[in-house]
Amino acid sequence: MISLKRAKLTCTAIAFILAATWAMGYGWWHPLAEQPLLWAAIGALPLLLLIPGVLQDKTLPTAVMGFLALFYMAHGFTEVMANPEIRVLSTLIALLALGLFLSAGHTLRVQSVLRRSQ
Repeated sequence: MISLKRAKLTCTAIAFILAATWAMGYGWWHPLAEQPLLWAAIGALPLLLLIPGVLQDKTLPTAVMGFLALFYMAHGFTEVMANPEIRVLSTLIALLALGLFLSAGHTLRVQSVLRRSQ
């Protein structure tokens, strides 16, 4: 079984990568981005604000991060179908969001197993 520390770090790393990809992709590379810093902040801030709670073993921020990942994944898959110019970027964001959702779920599972065993 994977340790809680490793699960938290995996979840945090995927969240950082997803936030950076969102900020760079939809903030600067998107063909319709008129205000890139605004879009980068809107997309990256919700994930970045939850990372301290995930690192402190709190279950609520981890669960919220998992739920937020579903919105990022839905947006990524919608952009894959709707906007062929950024299809590769949208696929990357959707796959990273799927990884974040699975990682957050696994972190919650490890936390609950460790709390039950104490």
